[in-house]
Amino acid sequence: MDKNKSGKKAFMSMRKRVITGVAILVIGTSTTVAASQDTGYFNEFFGGGTNGFVKDTHDQEVVQSGIKMKIEESLSAGKSALTTVSFEKEDGTGFPEGALVSNLELDVKHGASYMVEQQLTEDHKKIIVMFDIDTLSSLEGKGITIKADAIVNDETDKVIANGPFKNKFTAKDRSDKTDIDLTLKQQNEEVVLKTIYVSAIGIGIEGERMDGQSSYLPEISPIVKVMTKDNQIIELSTSSTSSTDNGFKWQYSLDSEGNRIFLDKSAIKNIMINNHKISIGVCQDSCRISLVC
Repeated sequence: MDKNKSGKKAFMSMRKRVITGVAILVIGTSTTVAASQDTGYFNEFFGGGTNGFVKDTHDQEVVQSGIKMKIEESLSAGKSALTTVSFEKEDGTGFPEGALVSNLELDVKHGASYMVEQQLTEDHKKIIVMFDIDTLSSLEGKGITIKADAIVNDETDKVIANGPFKNKFTAKDRSDKTDIDLTLKQQNEEVVLKTIYVSAIGIGIEGERMDGQSSYLPEISPIVKVMTKDNQIIELSTSSTSSTDNGFKWQYSLDSEGNRIFLDKSAIKNIMINNHKISIGVCQDSCRISLVC
């Protein structure tokens, strides 16, 4: 639901687009599409191409009702993260077709919004779950708890294994942070952008509303482009708009067709917001610019 359009307050709310495809666009010294295969768990959702990025791997494993629940991989940046969790039978046998994890939840101190997807692997040995997370405050050093009630057969409505299942890991921020001071205006909206987070999972832009409507998410959405060191220019689309502890955040991680984009942050030279060029890693505190969209 679009909390802003419904007239409800933005606290603990988030707008996300449906990802319509799984093609991976890797922005590096040259642009390639799904260039390599990855044996990690992000591959279950994105089909390869993420092996060039630093992903935190975890070994937190718990066993309940003969089911091993393990935190596998996470990629955290600023106040956003992707996390994968696996479920498999302790005896090594496979799950039936239609097996899924029911009532998946995520708990983060100070609050988070998230979307969750799950897939049964081709050999039926594991159910892989992916959380796409936006949090109110920085993820660095923060404990994230993942819970589930049971594993069921969606086709027969039978319970395969009862929980509750619960596991926890500590997030590590893998983003590069740049402070800015940029004002955007559109009709009756006015926002000031304060921080940019650049990471493999996209561009996070944080700001505050200056129009007296701080309880609501903004409708304004700037044009954001990435310029690489070899002078490619890639336009990004938003995947979410969410509340933060001191304002709001846009996460830009999709291409124009709604496919997820992974970025090689070491190859990025500039970020352009409504054609205002920002050099990554260069503090912009002394520069205040007003733009009318």
